[in-house]
Amino acid sequence: MVDGNVTWFDPQRGIGSIALEDGTEVAVSGAQIDGGGVQTLRPDTKVAFTLVDGPDGPHAIDVWTP
Repeated sequence: MVDGNVTWFDPQRGIGSIALEDGTEVAVSGAQIDGGGVQTLRPDTKVAFTLVDGPDGPHAIDVWTP
């Protein structure tokens, strides 16, 4: 698991970005948020997730708020 902070999230588009501790930004999709149907994130929220490489670069999966 990797920790980071949500930098922005657009609930209408279902996409956003998470900043890692080193400042790297990774993409996040609302479909990857664990939480019983919750598919949105608030900026400045600390999250934990699995980091994977995708065709468009690194992105977060299995996102949850600790």
